[in-house]
Amino acid sequence: MNIALLMGKSPQLQAVSELLACAGFRYNIFEAGRDLIHSVTQVPYDMLLIGDDLPDIPAIDVVRAVRGARSRDVPIMMLATDASEDRLVDALDAGADDYVCRPLSPRVLMARIAALRRRVTGERLRQGLVVRVGAYQLNGVGRFATLRDERIALTPKAFELAMLLFSNVGRVLPNSRIEQTVWRQELPPLSRALAGLISRLRKTLRLGIENGVTITVVYAHGYRLDVLDEDASPRLPAAGRKITVRRLMGR
Repeated sequence: MNIALLMGKSPQLQAVSELLACAGFRYNIFEAGRDLIHSVTQVPYDMLLIGDDLPDIPAIDVVRAVRGARSRDVPIMMLATDASEDRLVDALDAGADDYVCRPLSPRVLMARIAALRRRVTGERLRQGLVVRVGAYQLNGVGRFATLRDERIALTPKAFELAMLLFSNVGRVLPNSRIEQTVWRQELPPLSRALAGLISRLRKTLRLGIENGVTITVVYAHGYRLDVLDEDASPRLPAAGRKITVRRLMGR
C-alpha cells in the first residue's frame, strides 16, 4: 500500500510517518499542497493523508484539486485540528472520505486507515456492477439509473443511497449504515439530511406502487426497499455472467 502524507507545517504528523513505517506501508511525505497535487497526477497512490496546516494553499483546496484530477480514484483522509461541524462538512463536501481530528491514538488511526481501505475497495468492486430491480437498473460505471430504458441522472449522494438500497432489497438498513455509506460518518441526531435525501430519491426515481418499488420507513430502525412484483429480484452481473440474488422480504 502506497500512501501520500501531506504534513505541511505540523510537527505532530511526524509521528504518523513513523507509524506508517512501522506498519510496513510505503509512503511519500509532502510539505506543500501544490507538490502533492502535482505528484498524484503521476503516482498511483492508494491513499492520501492530508493535514490542515499547510504553508501554501488551504487543505480543502488540495482535496478539490485532487478530486478534479483523479475523480473518485483515491481515498482521502483529512488529519485535522479543527473539530467544528462546519469544517467537517466542508471537507466531506469537497471530496474527503474521512475526517479525523488530532490528537489521535496510533491504534485508532490505523483502524481508521484499514476501515477506509476496506470501504473504498468495496466501492470499486461495485463500480462495474449493473443492479436490476423490477423495472429499474442502476449502472455503476456511468452512475445513473434507468426506468424502463428511460435514463435518470442522479447526484453522487443519491446514487450511493440508491445503490445501497437496491443491493439490499427487503433488508432493513439502519440509519447509521446509510449515513456512513453516503456521508462517510453518522449525522447529528437531529439532522434531516437523510430523510430529505430519501424524499428526493423517491421523487427522482418515481418510486411507488405504480412502478413496483417502494421505500418503507421502519420506525426507530431505518429504511427498507421493497419490490411489489414477486418475480422481480435484484440481479448483479459480474465477470461476464449474471448472478441472481434471492430477494428476502425480511421485516
